[in-house]
Amino acid sequence: MRLLKAKPKYYQEAYRFDEKEKAYRIEVSLDAYEDVYDEWDPSPFKKRDIEDEFDDFIMDSSSDIPPRFNLMIDLYIPSEVKNAVKEKLLIEAYDNFYRFKYRRALKERQSLSKKVIANFVLAIIFLFIGYFYEPGIDSIFLMIIKEGLFIGGWVFLWEVFTLIFITLVEENRALKAIHRLVNAKIRFHYE
Repeated sequence: MRLLKAKPKYYQEAYRFDEKEKAYRIEVSLDAYEDVYDEWDPSPFKKRDIEDEFDDFIMDSSSDIPPRFNLMIDLYIPSEVKNAVKEKLLIEAYDNFYRFKYRRALKERQSLSKKVIANFVLAIIFLFIGYFYEPGIDSIFLMIIKEGLFIGGWVFLWEVFTLIFITLVEENRALKAIHRLVNAKIRFHYE
C-alpha cells in the first residue's frame, strides 16, 4: 500500500520557511527605502506612516500564514542604495507604525467592551421594567410603552450577543494579527 503525500497548503507554496528562525518569510522587493513610506506624510522618516499598499500587502500576506507560525519581513533592495542609517530608520518607522496600530486596536476593543456592558445593563433594566410594570388602568398608550420596553430590552440583549460572539471575536483576531507583525523580524537583502 502506497501512502500519499499530503498536498502542500497554499502558504507552504507561496512563502518560504526559514528553518533557523522558525518563521515564514514575507518577501518584498523595493527600489528604495522610501517605497515603504507614505509619500504624503511630511514627518521625519522614523515617525512617518507606512504606505497603505505596503501595509495591505504585509497584512494580506500574514493572513495567508496560520497564526501559529512566526513571521519575518525580508526586504530586497538594490545594493547601490544600501544605507545603514535608512535601514535603522525604516525599522523604527515599521515598529512605530504597527505598535500604534496595535494600541489603536486595543482601544477599539476596550470601547467595544464598554458598549457590551452598557447594552447589557440597558437590556436588564428594560426587561425588568417591562416584566414588572403593570399599568393601573387599561390604557392602550401604557400597554404600548410596556411592549416597547420588552422589545427594547430584547434588542439591547441581541446587540450584546452580536458584539460578544461576532464583533469581539473579529477584533481579537485583528489584534493578534497586528501583534504578530509587531513581533516580526525585519531583514534586508541587497541585490
